[in-house]
Amino acid sequence: MKRSRSDTAQKLSEDFKERHIDNFNKGCEAILEIDPSLHDAISRKDFQLFLKKKQPDMTLNYHFLNLASSILAQQISGAAANSIKKKIIDRYGHFPSFQETAELFRQSKSQELRECGLSARKVQYMESLANYFNDNEQEIKALLSKENDVIASELVSNVKGIGPWSAKMFLVTSMERLDIFAADDLGIARGCSKYLDARPDVVKDLMSKRGPVIKRSKIKHVKKNWKVYDEDIVEKCGELFAPYRTIFMFLMWRISDTNVEVMAKREDEFTADKTS
Repeated sequence: MKRSRSDTAQKLSEDFKERHIDNFNKGCEAILEIDPSLHDAISRKDFQLFLKKKQPDMTLNYHFLNLASSILAQQISGAAANSIKKKIIDRYGHFPSFQETAELFRQSKSQELRECGLSARKVQYMESLANYFNDNEQEIKALLSKENDVIASELVSNVKGIGPWSAKMFLVTSMERLDIFAADDLGIARGCSKYLDARPDVVKDLMSKRGPVIKRSKIKHVKKNWKVYDEDIVEKCGELFAPYRTIFMFLMWRISDTNVEVMAKREDEFTADKTS
């Protein structure tokens, strides 16, 4: 992406940088080098997921809890997910580790989780997740040092209830990877629509570099008050900001008024009760 003559260098304020982690600040600065017009979107308010805080121990159980959080939150409100979590913690004194959860299923105590509010399907998903971690500890430890696509593919293949989107969000919220982009997400598609509509020169450039394979968007919307770009174009838009596509993704959520701060807050609250 080429800067226009009207573009001027934009810098993050020292207050903003002081509140956020260094890698995030570095990524924001790199994004502003590519597109200074994103400064207002970046500086509008803090990014909860990237604020400086006590770094959690990245244990295997920490990652299990993040994935369990994702499963609990599927297709229900944040309040409902927190209510289920509280009932589980009240029952066991903490949220069970993957070893403890696997043991519950070995002892045929899945009904205890049902009594805490989990649906039958989510109980199956929790069993799949706990058994995967319990039976493959060393393999998962090795897996978590590999490339993003490999981690996501393995999780989707081995854990019921973890799809491509959930795997990508795990890479963002639990692994803190900064080059993740979900082109098929509704909020991202809507944000990229606003972003590209205001930048016809970028659209023209992306279209000129389009490969032979066109990925049509699966997103449908009734009001048709914004343009749905094909998924390969949205992907190429994200690629402009590699290796900091995660940050650009959060900016697109922000532009589309998608509340991802709730997701970040829920992850922090959930993993605060982690066991070793």
